Amino acid sequence: MHSSDRQFKSFGVFVLAAMLFLSGCATRKWVRQEIAPIGPKITAVENAGKENAERIDAVDRRAQEGITAAAAADTKATQAGQAAATAQTAATAAQRQADTANQGVQQANNRISTLETRITTLDNYTPAGEPQKVTFKSGSATLSADAKKTLDDVAGQIGNMQGGYMFEIQGFADSQGSESYNEGLSQRRAEAVLRYLVSKNVPLFRISIVGLGEANPVAPNNTRQGREQNRRVEVRMLRAGGGANTN
Repeated sequence: MHSSDRQFKSFGVFVLAAMLFLSGCATRKWVRQEIAPIGPKITAVENAGKENAERIDAVDRRAQEGITAAAAADTKATQAGQAAATAQTAATAAQRQADTANQGVQQANNRISTLETRITTLDNYTPAGEPQKVTFKSGSATLSADAKKTLDDVAGQIGNMQGGYMFEIQGFADSQGSESYNEGLSQRRAEAVLRYLVSKNVPLFRISIVGLGEANPVAPNNTRQGREQNRRVEVRMLRAGGGANTN
């Protein structure tokens, strides 16, 4: 009796275990059947996630590259700005130098114009007043006291003048004696006047002399008074540019 109960219980346990096993197999199969349709979807979602992640990484890389490129461009822009500022400074300095050079050229042109004006008028000497005359004894080239006084007045005409003037000295003789003798005598008379003016600080290079002999008489040579007037030296002061005082 007890043996039959045990056998019955053992069989019941076996049947229960079999039912649980079969039930478990059925449940797993049902789960697999239920899961099977959504598996590809899960895989697709996973793949899509991976693709999105890759796109995000790609976008991030491009963004990083863009940031790097922008930073490089900004650096280049800064460098270009600095170079432009340096170039502007150099251009300003060059302009100042050009302006200074132009001023120098203008000043040089002004000086050239002034010199050209002086050169133009250099030979344009005109008489400054009437000539001064000194007379000599017959056959003599010696200056008298009156002649020296007259020449003192002539030398005093230059005052503080530094330039723009000259003296013209012409010696003459009366008609007595030969022509060659009178030319030499008139030259010696002109030289005597020149020496005296130079002794009074008249520059030698501002004096021109010539002996003209018995030419250009101012009075008839057939009278004593006429011959006295013809034994003379004429000193004429000339001024450059119509009398301009050139320093």
